[in-house]
Amino acid sequence: MNLHALQEMIRMLTYQPATAEQIDEFLHLMRLEAADYLDRTMELMDITWPQFAQLAKTTGQVFGIYRDEERVGFYWIEERSSILHLHGLVVDKAYQGQGIGAEVLTMLAQQYTGVMEAIELGVHESNVKARALYERMGYRTTKHLADLGFYIMRRPLLEG
Repeated sequence: MNLHALQEMIRMLTYQPATAEQIDEFLHLMRLEAADYLDRTMELMDITWPQFAQLAKTTGQVFGIYRDEERVGFYWIEERSSILHLHGLVVDKAYQGQGIGAEVLTMLAQQYTGVMEAIELGVHESNVKARALYERMGYRTTKHLADLGFYIMRRPLLEG
C-alpha cells in the first residue's frame, strides 16, 4: 500500500464514547493482547478482573475507534489534574500495523495541547513494538516500575 492510500485510510477514523457492552469488548481485547503479563500485573497490584472492569466503566472514558462504520479498536483515557493518562489503546489484530495507533496518539496530542501539560501512559517491558511507537511519537520514559515490568512514558503537550 502506498503512503497516500494509507493516509486516506487513516483520515477516515472517528471516535465515539463506548457503551457498557463495548467496554466489555475492550476489556476482552485488552486481556487477549496482554495475556502474557496482564493477569500477573493485576495480581501484583492486588486487583481482580471485576474490579478492573469497574474502573474501566467509572474512571475516565473509553472510546471506540472506527474506520467508516467499522470498529477497529478502543482507547481509554482519564484526565488527572494537568495530565491526560492513557490507560489503554487496543487495535484489533486485523487492523494492526496500519497506522491507527499512531493516528489516535496524534489526535489525542492535538486535542489536549493547551488543555493538559502532558500525556502519560504505561507500557509493559515485553511490548517492544508499542514502546517503539510511543518513542517515535515523542514519548519518553519517566519511570521504570521493575516490580510490575512497566515503563511509565510521557509526552509533553506544548503550544506553538
